[in-house]
Formats: sequence, structure tokens, C-alpha cells
Amino acid sequence: MKANGFAVGLLLALYLLWLTATAPARLLVPMLPPEVQVANLSGSIWRGAAQSVSWRGERLERLTWSLTLAGWQIALSDPRGVEGQARLWGIRDLRLQEGRLTAPASLLGRWLTPTMPVSAEGEVTFSLAEAHFSEGRCRQITAGGAQWRQARLHSPVGSLELTQVNGTFRCTADGAVALTLRQDSHQLSLSGQGTLSPDGRYLFRGTLQPRQGMPPLLALLVTRPASKNEPGRTPWQIQGKWLPQEQK
Repeated sequence: MKANGFAVGLLLALYLLWLTATAPARLLVPMLPPEVQVANLSGSIWRGAAQSVSWRGERLERLTWSLTLAGWQIALSDPRGVEGQARLWGIRDLRLQEGRLTAPASLLGRWLTPTMPVSAEGEVTFSLAEAHFSEGRCRQITAGGAQWRQARLHSPVGSLELTQVNGTFRCTADGAVALTLRQDSHQLSLSGQGTLSPDGRYLFRGTLQPRQGMPPLLALLVTRPASKNEPGRTPWQIQGKWLPQEQK
């Protein structure tokens, strides 16, 4: 009887293990934050893919994951040129390592300045060695940075050629993500700090200093709205809210 009981227990344990190993990916959906939406799931909770992922109204075409002893290995891609990867622990209380996201500057410019007649060129890369987010707030960032390579801006009154724009990330006391930027080219010098709050509000404050190579009309428009707070430098501010885009 003891042997039979052991065999039944072993079979039950193996059956439960099999159910867990083959649990469908859709079981992950209730665990996601409410602002994240996924569709066309395939695979299991351990290794699977979503053909559509939406966050704040923006949609990415493919996300894959696998669960290992080292955490969730996440990779995402999109035909518009977005590529990313990270190692995650948790979902609502999220810890991230070795995070990296690359996107065309034109796409990011559309997100932040949808009503301005300005287009951007180049490639932007965000990297986070380690970060902690909980309850939608930024708690800690270690060795986080941003790079904008081959940076250029185009407007109806002229174009700007920038050198590589570099930035560093940190968390603020109220849970926002802060990004400090600096750039100096033959046409423009800029520096400042921007923040993205948990509710989607963004604010950038900095200073601009036109160089001799800047198109004259563009230099006039840049320096006219505000008085200079130090020789040659003009305060600059952009603010707004990252609103969801209408789905097509």
C-alpha cells in the first residue's frame, strides 16, 4: 500500500509539473499593469511571444520572453526600427538588469513633439545596467544612459547638425525618471535636464547657445522668446503630457 501511495503521489506531482510547464501564455495577462495590453499570445508562461504589445497607446509588433533561473529574458522588436532587450524580475514590482532599447530619433521626436514641425534623424539608444520600479514609480537607477548618434534636426527655417548627444538617467524623489543631457556642436550648444513623471507628464529645462554655423533665421527664433541668463546662453523649456496616440 505504501508503494502504491508513493507511486500515486509521484504521478500526481509529475502531472502538476507538466500542467505548470505547459501553462498557456494567456495566464500572464491578469498579472500585467492595466496600461499594458497584449494580443495574439503564443507559447507558455515560460517561453512565448506576443505579436502586439501596447503601452500608453503606442504599439510594438513583437515581444518574446523566456523564464530562466536568472529571471525573465525579454526581447522586443518593431518594423519601424525599435529593438530592445532586458532581464526582468517581477511585474508590478519590477527590477531590471542589462536593459537596452534602440529606436530611430524620428519616432521619439513624434512622441514628444507631435504638434511641432520638427523632424529628427539618427539613432537613439537607452541603456540601464540596473533599475527598480514599483507602483509605476522610479525607485533606483544604476548606470543608466542615453546616446543620440548622427543627431540632426530639420525644421521649415533650417536644419541643425549636432554631435553625439549624451545623457544620464536617475530617479527623482517623487518617482519620476530624470535625464540630464549635454551636447556641443559647431551650430549649437545645449545642456539641461528633463523629467518624465509616472502620469506621463514631461518637462525639459535647459539652456541653448547658438554657434556661428546655425542658420540665421533659426538662431533668431531660438533666442527671441526669452532673455539670456548668462553671456550667449538662452533658457529653453519644453513641457507637455505623453498622450496615447489613436490606434489605426
